[in-house]
Amino acid sequence: MKKEEREEERFELLDHWLHWYGGFNATQIGDAIGISRQNVSLLIRNFRNSRPPGTLNYDPSRKMHVPGKGFQAKKHMVKSHLFLDHLRGQELINMYRPQRWWDPEDDILFENLDRYGSPEPSSSIVTTVVRAIHEKKILNIRYQSRRKDSSRLVSPNRLVYAVDRYHLRAFCHTTSTYRDFVLTRIFEASPFDEEASAKEGVRLSWVSEEKDSAWHTRKELRFRPNQNLPKDVIQTLKKDYPVVNGVLSIECNEATAPYIDMKFARPDFKHRIPQWVKLG
Repeated sequence: MKKEEREEERFELLDHWLHWYGGFNATQIGDAIGISRQNVSLLIRNFRNSRPPGTLNYDPSRKMHVPGKGFQAKKHMVKSHLFLDHLRGQELINMYRPQRWWDPEDDILFENLDRYGSPEPSSSIVTTVVRAIHEKKILNIRYQSRRKDSSRLVSPNRLVYAVDRYHLRAFCHTTSTYRDFVLTRIFEASPFDEEASAKEGVRLSWVSEEKDSAWHTRKELRFRPNQNLPKDVIQTLKKDYPVVNGVLSIECNEATAPYIDMKFARPDFKHRIPQWVKLG
């Protein structure tokens, strides 16, 4: 990372603390990113110079730098759902490795209940898949679909999390199509030996997602609350989601649209009918 990029990343950290936590002091920032007090002072000075006039004030009673009248957080930072997703992400990171970086360590308590009872793919399978994505290698997998157990050659492109499960988006050389594979259903995975196969007359190369038209084609899905639900439930749904003029609009791509449909087709736990109705 270039020096300018690293400094701007740290500036965004200061923006983040100013907007969501109302300010910061030098000790907090120094501890968070592991730099000396002298370098924190330099960072704050450069931050002040890089932002519009009046961005930063100092409150001597609190001994903190606080937002000034000229402070403006970046557009993505003022979106509350993105901030909450960020907190959830930090909690997930902490399950994997100790992390103290963008947020006060103990001030925000967050518990991610979705992790309980979630599917757990094989560690060796995930390692093999991630390395194949990173190295752009073909994999030979055995996969258990709903109908049968099959062997396939795939070019892994990306990981997807949808409807409480992890999926692999990949080009399937066996069917010559882009497909989604549920990671827990891959029970064998090994690198495909391209050189050995070429000697035997089988020439295959890793295929990128460049021609994955379903992934690159945008789509808008529209839902409305199920009118067969009680009025108070409908009103709650309208509060929970960004419903405009009675309609919830979601932008996605053709590849992930079926997962969005599945999510909103789930029945209300009490009334046993779908909460949402899809519009044509």
